[in-house]
Amino acid sequence: MGKFYDLIPSQDTMYLMQKYTFHKQIVQIPTSFTVDMDVDFNTLTKALNIEIERNDSMRLRFRKEGKKVSQYFLDSYRIDSVKVLSFKTEEEQEKFFTKDAQTPVRFLKDECYRIYFFNAFNGYKGIYINTSHMVMDAVGILVFFLDLLGVYRALKNGEALPEPLLKYEDYIIKEHERCSNEKRFEKDKKFYDEYFRSCGEPTYSGVHGPAFLEKERKKKKDPDLKIPSAYSPLLDKAAVIGKKVDTALSKKILEFCKERSVAPESLMLLAMRTHLSALHERDPFGMQLLMCSKRITYKDMKTGGCMAQPLQVLTRIEENMTFSEALDEFLRTRTSLYRHLTYPYTTARDQFREMYNYSLIQGPASLMFSWIPVPVNEFTDFKFDFKTYNLGRYFSPLYAICYPDPQTGALALHYMYREKLITPADLEALHKNTVKIIEKGIENPDITIGELLDSLK
Repeated sequence: MGKFYDLIPSQDTMYLMQKYTFHKQIVQIPTSFTVDMDVDFNTLTKALNIEIERNDSMRLRFRKEGKKVSQYFLDSYRIDSVKVLSFKTEEEQEKFFTKDAQTPVRFLKDECYRIYFFNAFNGYKGIYINTSHMVMDAVGILVFFLDLLGVYRALKNGEALPEPLLKYEDYIIKEHERCSNEKRFEKDKKFYDEYFRSCGEPTYSGVHGPAFLEKERKKKKDPDLKIPSAYSPLLDKAAVIGKKVDTALSKKILEFCKERSVAPESLMLLAMRTHLSALHERDPFGMQLLMCSKRITYKDMKTGGCMAQPLQVLTRIEENMTFSEALDEFLRTRTSLYRHLTYPYTTARDQFREMYNYSLIQGPASLMFSWIPVPVNEFTDFKFDFKTYNLGRYFSPLYAICYPDPQTGALALHYMYREKLITPADLEALHKNTVKIIEKGIENPDITIGELLDSLK
């Protein structure tokens, strides 16, 4: 057992989720990675133990004393055997992993992840991991999967191991150093104070339309109420709907992003918030949460663990702005927020909440979005697939995850939504209009937001 460390801001954010639910599975990420190739599971077990040595986030453990949670790294750890499952049908496979996805990973009881190897229904070979979000974020899981496969191939082919990963422990140490920089902290605090005040208070704009807010206005007899109590520790039952964007259009979208040096999440958020605006009397102002991986450099992408935290994206998109100008506004806002990534989300959230006197269960953001950069062409001699699973519970009204389908390059969208607030029809409309707005915008960047809103009637 090594040195104990306090949680870093990214982990504090994940732990905060537990305050909004009695269902602990929301603080975990269940995913699978399958490959269209023959896999020797004994060799894969050897590769997994090498990966545990290389990827120190897999040796991360936690303890709780009173209300304080701290963490430490095991000097060594190995898994003697991994259970190998076989599935005859897609339904059987989905049922098993969905059940596991909804079973809590007890990270405070030394269970930081569960791993299965499996023979998939379609002949693929796979590895499934259900890991605590305190240990890995979505990109951290990609680092794990891709490095593990690289190690496996090196063992099978008698080759040298891939380039070593960097230590997550070093990132934790540097993150604490950044957070203890008082001058930087005050600079970040001042930025967020000016950012929140200059933007003003947004109105909650849910994908489920204005009825939810109107109901609470009547209940509280406050016709000017802008932010309802949207976070419930009880009514958090969640379902998932998956959608895909046409492959040809997906490629156009990614080419457009590359040519314009635009992050795909900015394009997606612009389209989604335009749909939300249409639902809410064409309100030009709104807040969405963008889950930022915080992996900016090449070194970051060679490090496991959890670095992600949400960014509060406040934008005012007027109807006379062109699609291109609106995208530039998202880029400007995103760039500004990226300059202050050392500032903890929990601190910024409380700063905003205190500014407008919100309770702990009030929040202006009805949507959180995450872009996962799954590498479509990482390996060329075989196909692979990546999949996420339904947690069954979630704290926010809607969490939209988007990533390139590694088999086709089509953009896959994974909508996890609270069933008490949102219906499948709400998400069908969101997806349809998001795709429509993006397609019109990339074909004609000079089209105005007003014209796009008109086209949604």
